[in-house]
Amino acid sequence: MIEIKNIGIKFGGLQALDNVSFSVGKGEVVGLIGPNGAGKTTMMNIICGLYKPTEGTIDFEGTRITGLTSNKICHLGISRTYQIPQPFYAMTALGGVTVSVLNGKKRPNMCLSDAGLEASYYLEFVGLFAKRDELASNLNLYELRMLELARALATTPKLLLLDEVMAGLNPVESNRALDMIWSAQDQFGITLLWIEHVMKIIMNAAQRIVVLQYGKKIAEGPPAEIVKDPRIIEAYLGGKRK
Repeated sequence: MIEIKNIGIKFGGLQALDNVSFSVGKGEVVGLIGPNGAGKTTMMNIICGLYKPTEGTIDFEGTRITGLTSNKICHLGISRTYQIPQPFYAMTALGGVTVSVLNGKKRPNMCLSDAGLEASYYLEFVGLFAKRDELASNLNLYELRMLELARALATTPKLLLLDEVMAGLNPVESNRALDMIWSAQDQFGITLLWIEHVMKIIMNAAQRIVVLQYGKKIAEGPPAEIVKDPRIIEAYLGGKRK
């Protein structure tokens, strides 16, 4: 579905990503892991068009998307959530998802009332329909994360980029969020590229893991192999397993 080839990016003199290549097939769940500062979110920002890479290419379903604007990439079928939720805080939950409906599809003739009905569907799906008239600024962290998911789904993505959905959630909330993600994948047939620091969740969820460290890909493979890789143990624990 998406082919990422030899991606590199510099910020001033800092090489944030260096010659990173991997792919994600249709229907896959691929985990993207690594220590803080490894370049994971930078990669997400490049894929969705927030950053333009210094080198390398990205092809999505046969279309070269390297350097395209975020809205064009969204229209092609890529959407994302953010590690720090970024709703429209001064808008209601319904209003924020309605914006996604209107901007995530090439439907310029869609009226506002129809967009609101579709937005209500996504709020119902993530369990926030009762909060539809609440300002986003009044929602708790779990609700904000579900609002992020609803907004992303409302653009009808083929590929969904998840950036630390579980950050800040307690175990009960994390399990609810995980169930919601599986429901979304089943119902909408989406492919997932997923950054997650909760290793137990991502190792059980992903079919394949890509590991970054200091902007370089240091490993890729099934979770069962990744957890035994000495390079991964050293990257996360700061030393070799004895």
